[in-house]
Amino acid sequence: MGGLHGCANRYDGLVLADDTPGSPFWYTGRVNWAGAPALAAGVASSAACVDTVHTGPVAAALGIDLALPVGLLAASGVYAVAMRAVRRQG
Repeated sequence: MGGLHGCANRYDGLVLADDTPGSPFWYTGRVNWAGAPALAAGVASSAACVDTVHTGPVAAALGIDLALPVGLLAASGVYAVAMRAVRRQG
């Protein structure tokens, strides 16, 4: 059994280190382009919610710094949607 939640550990270090064009993590020329819009969405949403040196409009309206949770949620949501599209193509 083992692993988290009773699942077997499927970690395969050799596959993760495989940088040949046929490997499962090759994507497009070693770059996962789904990460770029996810990063941009996370940065933009975090900037709107930050309250440190710069105060974003959401932070100013609410009076609380929500940059970390909002940025993580935005980036992970965009990444999940983008990866679905990438996997459908491939």
